[in-house]
Parts: sequence; C-alpha cells; structure tokens
Amino acid sequence: MRRIVEFFLVIVIFTGNLSAQNETLTCNLGFTFEISDDKSWGYREPVINSITPGSPAERAGLKLNDIVLSVNKQGTYLKSYQTVMSWFNLNEEEMTIAIRNFEHSFKELTIMKDCRHSKAISEAQLAPVFAFYSLEDVQERRFLMPIKTTTNEDALYYSYRTFAFAPSDERTRDLDERINAIFIRALSEKGLRFSPDDPDFIIQTYYSYQNNSMFKNDSPTFGSYQPAWRFDLRNHRTVKVPLYDPSEAVRVDDIAYNLEFGYRFYDRKFIEAGEMNLIWESEAKERLSSHYDLIDYLEMNLPLMLLKFPYPGNLSFATYQVKYLKYNYTGIGYDMNDLKSVVSVNPGSPAAVAGIQPGDIVTNIQGQSFSHTSQSLTEGYRRFLAETMNLRDKSTRYSDSNGFKDCMFWDVANYSAVSEAISDNRRYSAAFSYLFNFNQYINWNTPLTIDIEVERDGNVLNFAVTPIITTSSHILAE
Repeated sequence: MRRIVEFFLVIVIFTGNLSAQNETLTCNLGFTFEISDDKSWGYREPVINSITPGSPAERAGLKLNDIVLSVNKQGTYLKSYQTVMSWFNLNEEEMTIAIRNFEHSFKELTIMKDCRHSKAISEAQLAPVFAFYSLEDVQERRFLMPIKTTTNEDALYYSYRTFAFAPSDERTRDLDERINAIFIRALSEKGLRFSPDDPDFIIQTYYSYQNNSMFKNDSPTFGSYQPAWRFDLRNHRTVKVPLYDPSEAVRVDDIAYNLEFGYRFYDRKFIEAGEMNLIWESEAKERLSSHYDLIDYLEMNLPLMLLKFPYPGNLSFATYQVKYLKYNYTGIGYDMNDLKSVVSVNPGSPAAVAGIQPGDIVTNIQGQSFSHTSQSLTEGYRRFLAETMNLRDKSTRYSDSNGFKDCMFWDVANYSAVSEAISDNRRYSAAFSYLFNFNQYINWNTPLTIDIEVERDGNVLNFAVTPIITTSSHILAE
C-alpha cells in the first residue's frame, strides 16, 4: 500500500489535563498557503494555494487564491509563515480568517476544526490509496498546457471588479461574441462582473487556426504518441482531446493543425486614468492531431487558461493538478497502523447512526473478510493490480500524479470479470472495495446499505450502514 500523503494542514492539540493519559488529536483545517512574492496579488501576505475536498475550509467558503488578511484577528501583512501558522492554534475548536478576493475587499470566515484521533485514517484518505479498484472514481492527475503569461507588477489585481470587451471586427463578430460568452461565464465565477458601461479593464483576444502543409496522415509515427487529457470544468471530468502533450516531441508531419489563442487585459482606470495599460496577457500555442473546432477548444480550454489569473505561478507553462474523488462515506476512522480497528466515528455519520463505536474490530464488510494484516492487504492489492491489468481499456491510459504511466479505466466489456476478481477475497484481500461498491463493475445490484460485521467485547455484531455517496473535484493551476 502506498504511503498516505496528507494534503491538508494538521494541528496537534491536547484535550484534558496534560498527562501521560492524554489523547492526541489531529485537527484538519483543509488548506495550505504560501507567502506571496507577487506584487500584484497579496504581496507579503498568505495566499491560499490548495484546499482539500470536503474539508472544513471548503465548507466555510475558502477558495483558491484568496488573500489572507488576518488569522484570529491578527494581521498577516509582513508576517512569516511560521508566525501565521502559530496563530492557527489559538482556539481549540475553530479559527477566524479574514480574506480578500475579487468579490470581497474584506470578509471574515469561521473554520470549524475537524479533530479526531491522531491515528485515525478516514475513508476520504483511504479511497485514493486503493484507487486502482476504481480509477473512474478516484483520480489524481496532472497535465500541461503551453500557456505563456505576461503580467504587470504595477497592477493590483484585487482592485478590479468589472470588465468589458474591445470592439469586434464585423467579419468575426459572431465568433467573438461566442468567445466573449465564455469569458463572462468563467470570470463571473471568480467574482468579476461584466459591465460594458464603465469597466475597470478591457479584454482583447486574438487567434489563428492553420492547416499544417507538411502533415502526412500516412506517417509511420502518426498515432504513436501518448494521448492528451484535459479537465472539463463543465462536467468535472478529465477527457481525451485531439492535442499533443506540450512536453512531448512530435514530428512536424504528424501535426495536422496549429492553433493559437491569446487574450490581453488592459487597465483603463487605476494605473493611468483614461490610458490603456496592458496588465495581463496569456497565449496558448497548440499542436493538433486532428480537427478540433476553435469554439469547442475554447469551451474547454479557455476556462483552464483563466484559472491562472490572478496568481500565475509559472509564466512559461501551465501545470494543472486534478483531484477527483467519489466514494462511499460511512464516517469510520480506521487505525492507520491496524486497518481493522475503529478508532473514531464521526458524530452524526451513517456509521454512528447505525451504532458502530470506537474500539470495534471490523471482521467483515459486504462479504469481504477483514482478517488481514497490513502485509497481506498490501500483497493482495498488488497482486490484484498485476493480474487484472488485462481487463483495462488501453485507450484510456494516462499517467497519474505519482508518475505511474499505466493508469487505465476498466474495459466495459470486462465488467463481469472485474466484479468476479474483486469478489475473490481469498486471493486479493479486497477489504476496502466497499468504498466503490456502487459501481456496476463491482456489484450489478448495488445495495442501499453496507453490511458491516464487528467484534466488540468478544461479541460479534452486525450493522446495516446506509452510506453517503460523496463526490468532489478540485483543480489547481500553477
């Protein structure tokens, strides 16, 4: 089993009197930050650079790129990372954080700490560990886009609230209006408003779509490249696109088309009133393996490009990290050193409602025996990966964030065989497949409840737990 990497901030606090019997708790806030060096966005202040799906931070309304102005009423400007971190622990149950973004100059949020036994590992953490049971539902992926970005450090981007568009050429008006509609949708989600009467900045676009005269569809290397994947923000799915990965060298006669798209933001109020000053430019130059309609391209990829604004990161390329998670939530926290032992149960969760308690030893879930050791669980999972690889669809191959290049979805034609393999508990120790048991390839007749058998004080007890199917997707642009 892979080592579990914590993607969120944790704070160790103590309850009760400080003594040898104290219980150590890990408190999950669910975000990370960095002290910004960007003079246009949060200079010398903390900027949120990751948020854990389903975390207290997400529930409180914290968003990527928010500038943190204060923590528990303590101002953050010019404070060190360590100093800001030390303020997180002033209160045991909650913290107050003030933020600035496009929508708010100042807004306070209260983040309730999710504290649990320090040895407890949640189902949200276990699902990615056993992701190969269901890559369709648990994905951690990265992809690149060839985006070159130019910024202007004289611009304070959080001052901008409204935008409009430069006049269109009559010959391209219909196309430009469709492109503008994508801008309006994507920038509105950031908190900016379309205001043609008195905008803070003006958007100008440029684009070209050219046949490659050297393209040869009978080239011996055509079709031999790794497929390119992009995240579609409309349906929160990673999909294959007819583009070449910008990190891969491609023969010129394998490129069918060359596409270029760029946009510029011009300040008209704050730097020099009445003058048009370039404050942001992003340009993408793509190599196409087949025809990809410009509007179809922009419907998916322009919102991705705009994720770089206003905190661009790398100015030469864009790297995107996608976390997609869908799993059965019961609320059980397992002992990370002995995954049969329940060390915590979330209050009000399906497991708590059913009657499962900390200290219970899980012996069986959905007919899958939990009579395993960490070693047998790891060996069974690895054997499962190796022996079922032939049941996967090679056309869906991708590399995950850990660099494994043979990630593939299940072949639909092999669903029955997949279900049979996962049911072979004696061979594969598929103890945690219950996290994904709503998928057809695991159980064609997905039950509404999960049968969990535990041992408590020498007695064997059975519980019917009604799980909550939990879905979240996050994408981070750097």
